[in-house]
Amino acid sequence: MKSYLRPITDDLYFIASRLKEIDPSYFVVYNLLRSRYEVHSKEQRGDTLCFVVPYKALDARTLEYAARTRNPFFGKRVAAAKERSWLKTLL
Repeated sequence: MKSYLRPITDDLYFIASRLKEIDPSYFVVYNLLRSRYEVHSKEQRGDTLCFVVPYKALDARTLEYAARTRNPFFGKRVAAAKERSWLKTLL
């Protein structure tokens, strides 16, 4: 992990641990260079950044934002049979 990213494992409202209920691969860091909270995913290839927390503090709004913006299929390959059947529906 980059030296300017500080992992957040314990916070006032347990947001870092509650985010794992939405996606077990999520983890929270504080970016010291940009002075912001970021949510990353262990399962994401390449850059692990999922989203920048749009609020100055970690609170319940962060959980709502994560649930609204989560895409469970991002970065995952769909089985070839399902993909072909989906393409047939477009024709």
